Formats: sequence, C-alpha cells, structure tokens
Amino acid sequence: MAKKARGKEVTKKDTSERWLLTYADMITLLMLFFIILYAMSTVNQQQYEALSQALASVFNGGNLTIFDTTRAGGAGLMEGVTPGQNIQSKTSGRNTGSGGQSAVRSQATSSLQNLIKSGRVRIIPTERGFAISLVSDYQFASGSADLSPEAMPILQEVSDFLTRIPNSIVVEGHTDNLPVDQTKWSSNWQLAGARSVAVVQALQDYGVPAERMSGASYGDTRPVQSNDTPEGRAFNRRVDIVIVETQ
Repeated sequence: MAKKARGKEVTKKDTSERWLLTYADMITLLMLFFIILYAMSTVNQQQYEALSQALASVFNGGNLTIFDTTRAGGAGLMEGVTPGQNIQSKTSGRNTGSGGQSAVRSQATSSLQNLIKSGRVRIIPTERGFAISLVSDYQFASGSADLSPEAMPILQEVSDFLTRIPNSIVVEGHTDNLPVDQTKWSSNWQLAGARSVAVVQALQDYGVPAERMSGASYGDTRPVQSNDTPEGRAFNRRVDIVIVETQ
C-alpha cells in the first residue's frame, strides 16, 4: 500500500493576472497627465503673463535691459531711436496685451498714430508706465517756454486721448546742456520747469482734469543722447507726458 507524502501539500498561487495592476497604474498616470495638460491649456492668460514677467524680472535682476545702460536715461527712446533705456518688467496695476504691451499704451499708439508717423511725438517705455514724448522743435523756440502755434493742435490731439483714460499724468521738462539766457532764466532747471508748466496748462485748457496732472523739471540731467551734436541736443530738449501705470 502506497504511503502518503509527508508534510503539508504546497499550494501554488495563481499569478496570471498580476499584469492588471501594472496596467491600472499606467492608466492612472496617463489620466493625471492629461488632466495636467488640460489645466495648462486653460490657464488664465493674465496670470500666465504675470508669471512670465516675474520670471523675466528674476533672471534679469529686476530689469529687462533693451539698450546699453551706460548713458543716463530720463524716459529714454524706443529701439532704433536712442540708447540708454531700461524697461521695468513689473506690470503692477496694468493689463498687458500682446508682447507685454499694456492696453493703455496700445490705445495711445493707435490714437496718436498720425503724430507718431509724422515724427511729432514718440511713445516711450518708462519705469512707471510709458511716456508721450513731444519733440521740442514743434513745441518751443530755442531758450523759450512759450508754446509755438504748431504745438497747439498736437497737444489738443494728445489731450483727446488723455481724457479717455483714468491714469495719473506727470509732465516732465528736459533741456540740453547749453547755457540759458541769464536775462530770462536762472538755469536749465527753471527753463525745463517753465516748459513743463506750459504743457500742463495747455492740457488742462483742452480738458484734461488738473487733479490728475503734476509737473516736474529735470533740467539737463537726463539726456537721452549725446549733447555733443545738434541732433543729440534736439532729442534732449523735450517734454515727456508720462502715463503712470505702476502702483
């Protein structure tokens, strides 16, 4: 008679369906992946631009440098016009449009396009927002703070735009470094300040609320080009209407 095998009988486990666990894990990961892709595709555009601006600020030390920064700047000028300008990457208090350009600045460019094309004004980025820079040859005679007849239709068109926006406005007066007529002015500071006040008064006469405006004088301390040439001095003799966008 055959003897039974000693010890307990070994039971083999069925492992034929273990692949299902791996498959389930892969499906779960794929689902999470597509959820992340969907979330990225529906991100708020304004938040995305704010993030990209913040990253640009970090990697550029707080400034997005466009031009050589060895020259003093004032409001500066756009590329192809003059060197020396830093553009702040901060966008606090403003909505940005294409290319990081604020909605108000885009509106200014559109509203004043005829003046821009004719070279009478320039739209210039600043640390506080942007400036409508008035070419001095159309505004004042040399050494004078009296607005020329040619300046008035330009300022009226600029005023029509300014009355449609709520931003604060700073009118900055600048001069070249040539000595002033001492019988009229004590210094370039006084001449630049008088020009600033004249533009503020004209803007108010054309309907821009006085409580939104202030004036400033920089004399010859913030050239945007070299004062060694007549062309450079012409750029430096200017009045910048700064539209404040940062808080």
